[in-house]
Amino acid sequence: MNTANRTILITGGTSGIGLALVNQLSKNNCILVLARSHEKMTTLFGDRHNIHCYCCDLSAQPDTERTLGKIIKEHPDISMVINNAGVQYTPLLIDEDFELKSINEEIQVNLQAPLLLSAILIKHWRQHNQPSAIVNISSALAIFPKTSAAVYCATKAALHNFSCALNYQLENTCTQVYEAILPLVDTPMTSERAGKKISADTAATEIIAGINKSKKIIFVGKAKWIPLLSRISPTLVSKIFKKY
Repeated sequence: MNTANRTILITGGTSGIGLALVNQLSKNNCILVLARSHEKMTTLFGDRHNIHCYCCDLSAQPDTERTLGKIIKEHPDISMVINNAGVQYTPLLIDEDFELKSINEEIQVNLQAPLLLSAILIKHWRQHNQPSAIVNISSALAIFPKTSAAVYCATKAALHNFSCALNYQLENTCTQVYEAILPLVDTPMTSERAGKKISADTAATEIIAGINKSKKIIFVGKAKWIPLLSRISPTLVSKIFKKY
């Protein structure tokens, strides 16, 4: 699918991969940025006429539904959503300082929000028979979980399966579904983690290239090795990821 000359909604577009996607896609598109901080969006995009900002807490369903309704009303030509926003907490469930509220926030932001946005936009697109696309930003942790961040890994695994099943549902419609499987990317979320990381700009470039080539599953960076390693030695890969 061609990513040019579209109106594209990007969640979590004020840092990391989301910001890189906004910067690259804004060259020839109208970009709708959805994030929590109005101040940060104003600072980053205040003087860019083709970028429109919407403040929203994706962990709150009513706020998510209300904001998306406003977006559709103001930009009925929206034809792509990139579900990029995500949160990750690393304490183990067995740790004394583990907070139960973190479970809800991770599930709501990482999983519930992409499902809600997809469902609402699909209804809009079907009413107008509009060529469109859903892009879900996932992780290698969806396939090979690590010891820490169990809830995050679970949400990405669920998002992966949702993307696959939604692809089946929309097979003969005007809406395409893409999923990007990412390796370790240098973002604020991973700033305190060791390991070789790719830049957010590199990740964004590969995601966009994959969409333009209509790749249903876009393996980014070292994640390209996952299909092969899953066949050759899935046990070894699981042991490697377990250490993190």
